[in-house]
Amino acid sequence: MSKVIIIGGGHAGANVAFSLRKDGFEGEIDIFSNEDFLPYHRPPLSKEFLKKNIEIEKIFFKPDSFYREQNITFHPNASVVYIDTTVKEISTHSSNYAFDYLVFATGSSPRLLPMTNADAKNLFYLRKITDVLEIHSQLDSVKDIVLIGGGYIGLEVASAMIELGANVTILEAEERILKRVTSPELSAFYQSIHEAKGVKVICNSRVSGLLAENQTINCVELESGEKIPTDAVLAGIGAIPNTRLAEDAGLDCNNGIVTDQYCRTANPYILAAGDCANSFNTLLNQNIRLESVPNALSQAKVVASSIVGNELYNKDLPWFWSDQYDLKLQMAGLSNGYDESIILGDIEAAEFIVCYGKAGYLAAVDSVNQSKQFMLFKRALSNGFKLEMSLIKNKDFQPESIFSGSN
Repeated sequence: MSKVIIIGGGHAGANVAFSLRKDGFEGEIDIFSNEDFLPYHRPPLSKEFLKKNIEIEKIFFKPDSFYREQNITFHPNASVVYIDTTVKEISTHSSNYAFDYLVFATGSSPRLLPMTNADAKNLFYLRKITDVLEIHSQLDSVKDIVLIGGGYIGLEVASAMIELGANVTILEAEERILKRVTSPELSAFYQSIHEAKGVKVICNSRVSGLLAENQTINCVELESGEKIPTDAVLAGIGAIPNTRLAEDAGLDCNNGIVTDQYCRTANPYILAAGDCANSFNTLLNQNIRLESVPNALSQAKVVASSIVGNELYNKDLPWFWSDQYDLKLQMAGLSNGYDESIILGDIEAAEFIVCYGKAGYLAAVDSVNQSKQFMLFKRALSNGFKLEMSLIKNKDFQPESIFSGSN
């Protein structure tokens, strides 16, 4: 009977195990995690869990009893240090384990600030439960916080910290927040929302130094010479896929572990899913690495299918979401490289959709508080519909008509 070893206990890793059991796999399943907690939901880390609105147990996928009942062995605090692909065996610091199939679900790690005092006790990143617990331990003494990076993590943390009563400053190196992923209109909208809530947003601001005393940062210095006093710093400047183990094992890595549409590496008994995987997507007709929960869940199903001999493959449309204050931002498709955009709805009322076009056709949408219409666009893009931008620009266009045959 086959044995599957999964390295990583995040969304991808845990859901590979869940999907294997749903698909009827009866062999052994072992999950190795370098964390001390059962697999858990990551989105609440920058939202409700950060705000102390939910307990740790509430963000676990499943209780401990579920893993026992499903004969899934979870190994906490178990770092895999070596993989022998020839004899099909992994090594931890304490033991060796044989496998028939090996799944990399090693995720990604935060990009670290490369400067003096980056090891200060009040400099935080946000990837794990322990990161949030460290922030919680200092919350009572944090009146002013500086967030380095105006991406989704920075903006979500800003929202949470404002609700917790802190003074928040966002430092963004680019000329606008969310520049890499959204239109100027959406960037301006979110900046205005955050500023109205009391957040200070400084764009074109590059950090040159972290000034500290007794391992505690008290000021962030910019290249412009400006110094911003602070009680804490949180950096959200991107993530790097965890591929060292895969590289050491001789696997092909290029901004992630390279796989085919079935999430298989060049070694058919080794697969990868989630943030660490650079997988071929048949809908997009390209290899791509995505950092998103929907992608991790989708690829987990593909991995399980490949192991049990079914025919699922990686073809899902990339999509994401972000909750800030009372705003629900939902994104579908990839807007990078767009050559035109159009806004449907009312920006002033915070109910609108940005449609991004490439070469005359819809490529992606960003939706603010328009979930019903967003799902229509997402469904169309997922099905490979070629929606002409000229159609969307028509003043009489209604998203509800996409599937009605009235256009």
